Amino acid sequence: MISTILVPVDGSKLAERALAVAIPLAEQHDARLVVTLVHEPILPLVSGGGAPVRDPALDERHRAEQEASVMKLAQRTRKLTRVPVEAVFAHGRIVPTLVAQAAAMQASLIVASTHGRGGIQRFWLGSVADGLVRHAPVPVLLVRGNRPAAKRVVGTAPFTRALVPLDGSPRAEEALTAVSALLRGAPSRLTLLHVVHPMTAVAAAASDLAHGPEQEVATQYLEPLARRFAREQLDIRLDVRVDANVSRVVLEAAETHSAELIAIAGQGMSGLQRFVVGSVADKLIRTAAVPVLVVPPHEPR
Repeated sequence: MISTILVPVDGSKLAERALAVAIPLAEQHDARLVVTLVHEPILPLVSGGGAPVRDPALDERHRAEQEASVMKLAQRTRKLTRVPVEAVFAHGRIVPTLVAQAAAMQASLIVASTHGRGGIQRFWLGSVADGLVRHAPVPVLLVRGNRPAAKRVVGTAPFTRALVPLDGSPRAEEALTAVSALLRGAPSRLTLLHVVHPMTAVAAAASDLAHGPEQEVATQYLEPLARRFAREQLDIRLDVRVDANVSRVVLEAAETHSAELIAIAGQGMSGLQRFVVGSVADKLIRTAAVPVLVVPPHEPR
């Protein structure tokens, strides 16, 4: 059940793009919206090679501007929707403060805009969206801020077609639980995707399988999952493909099935580990043309 949606903003139009998704989601689930801005003290550089020094006057002016902007944004948002809209202005380091706020208000979901930075640029610069994906205790729905928002009829659900890549692990299936809850309340289509590695397919073909590996996976793995999550107004479809490049196949499948949302399980990787190793989730977050729902694993990080 989705009861509270937290939307982090920073005063920019890019960050506010997340509201275009958060508002109809809140209406679909009768949830409250909490627009949150975290003020982090400014440390301007000092000329002449000196160390950064806090300027109290500049910081106070910036703080006042940010507080006014989030209050005005919440006021404007209330005029656009029937659900409760709250404004929260907090101080501290942005990601830890947002994570604490989400836990304190028992948020069900965080909807955030992302700049879509990737590779070495994000490794050095970091981003609020990246930090939330790694540390938030609830699912994070990432909306690409540099893409135009899809036009929708007022009162309709923002997502009716979703894709969930599954790899056979309980961790991946947590994404299925989350997206199933997200789609409740509207006629929807959910595609379950499993990608079989070519070497696995070759080994399966050489065994005594009565059918090909694709049909075997669909019958033994995906069909029981589909029965478990079956309900009225939810059309569940299965897709099994053989390929070594999982992220590419997921993106192609999203386009084939006209998915409006991709739901994946976070792997809990961070820092240099993720930069070097990489992950399917990371690639999808950076390159997907549609919003990506990242679901945290239940075990502690």
